Amino acid sequence: MARKPTVLLIDDNAAVAEIIQALLVRNGYDVAALQSGDKVYELLAQREIDVIVSDVRMPGLNGLDLARKVREDPATADIPIILLTALSSMEDEFEGYLAGADAYMTKPFRARELLAAIDTVLNRRTVSTSSGRLAVVQDVARVLAVVSDERHRMVSAGMRQAGFELEYENDLGRALSRIDRERYHLLVCDTARDPGAVGQVREFLSHFALAIPVIFLHPRGAAPVLPANDPQFRALKVPATPAELAELVKKAIVDFGGPP
Repeated sequence: MARKPTVLLIDDNAAVAEIIQALLVRNGYDVAALQSGDKVYELLAQREIDVIVSDVRMPGLNGLDLARKVREDPATADIPIILLTALSSMEDEFEGYLAGADAYMTKPFRARELLAAIDTVLNRRTVSTSSGRLAVVQDVARVLAVVSDERHRMVSAGMRQAGFELEYENDLGRALSRIDRERYHLLVCDTARDPGAVGQVREFLSHFALAIPVIFLHPRGAAPVLPANDPQFRALKVPATPAELAELVKKAIVDFGGPP
């Protein structure tokens, strides 16, 4: 018999948590419940969790900080996270996604909306939130990276945390040619590997009028000179954490219009 998916439910409102837990159990989920985020790591070490559903405003470790911590730990970075909150502004929702949420649901929401969100994050499909907006960071964006071997692990983990598809290319010229022929949403370049990457990339994109955001990874003390206030080009100092890269990639894609 197949194991039931296990949902970790975190909400300090006992009445709300009881209702949600009963809903999940009736619909075939096992549920582990906590009233705060402070003991999450203790529980994650003891049980296999498939989805985390957490309120944002809680005493102690709040939902946003919880999401960041889960994403920063390679052992838990792949667990889908759904944040529940009464905060419904675009800024609040955006902050939730930057923290690492896979879905952000505003209260009040209908039971079927939560069940649909859990199903979609388990299957990594696009999530439609109760605010009516799409979780653009859950669209399957394609990222092409031209980086040194020592950066592969960090870049792979960062794209996994962001929920994006990642492909590597060994040669910058071939990567630019692929961008011209295929459909990618972002390019990652390593200036330590290709010192002339900034000029080469900018010239190519300008010549062919290609609109794609680019992130340049650069070593300490060697920040590339980029156009001011241009959302197409961003830089990240390395070494960096996968979470830092994931946050920058999400913001770059969203600021540039998001995946189509």
